[in-house]
Amino acid sequence: MEDSVIENLKTICLCKNIKKGTILKAIHRGCHTVEAINRKFRTGSGDCNGERCHPKIKAMIKEFLKKG
Repeated sequence: MEDSVIENLKTICLCKNIKKGTILKAIHRGCHTVEAINRKFRTGSGDCNGERCHPKIKAMIKEFLKKG
């Protein structure tokens, strides 16, 4: 339990300070593309233009859809 809490507090988007748990909630609620996450949280609009966070977000979405 404690490990999952710590995991969810990891920052995925450093530019916008978006945590993993926040993105996972959005994925569970229907945001199944990077573009949908971008629209919701403005990821990809910071200094790195998504170079750091987009691969992580893609992997999170892929994992969620794989589990189905």
